Amino acid sequence: MNQLAHIFITYVMLSFVIPNTREYFLPIALFAIVLDFDHVPGYFKMLFMSKSKRKKLKMNDFVRIFRLSIQEPIGIITIELVLGLLYVFGVKSMILLIAMLAIFLHWFIDFLTVHTRPFVPFNNKIVCLFFKTKKQRTKSELIITLISFILFLLVFL
Repeated sequence: MNQLAHIFITYVMLSFVIPNTREYFLPIALFAIVLDFDHVPGYFKMLFMSKSKRKKLKMNDFVRIFRLSIQEPIGIITIELVLGLLYVFGVKSMILLIAMLAIFLHWFIDFLTVHTRPFVPFNNKIVCLFFKTKKQRTKSELIITLISFILFLLVFL
């Protein structure tokens, strides 16, 4: 899923849990997309890849290039465990709570909408629940982003 949709969906969902959500817009936006920072090396790989090689890439290649283990359950469980322990042992910060919820939501949205490798490091099998082709994914991202933007506006304004 694209970063805008992650921000909009996360903001809308957290507006039901976090009081005064508007005050926390920047932390919500940051933690909604922080997991996608692992895509940066993939963008550089694509930048220096020949056009003909890029055209030959299959969906599995994109998953391998752009999704590191940090975005799969083993990474998410580790992150959530560390943040949860910090929260339980005294760091009762709203920002920490936002981070925990936003990171989990990011993973959940991706699991539902993109190709993932949920069994890494034990198995590299790629799983896709709904949008299996590039065309389906492109259309769904456009629709989901538009709907989430409208919901965001309704909640934000």
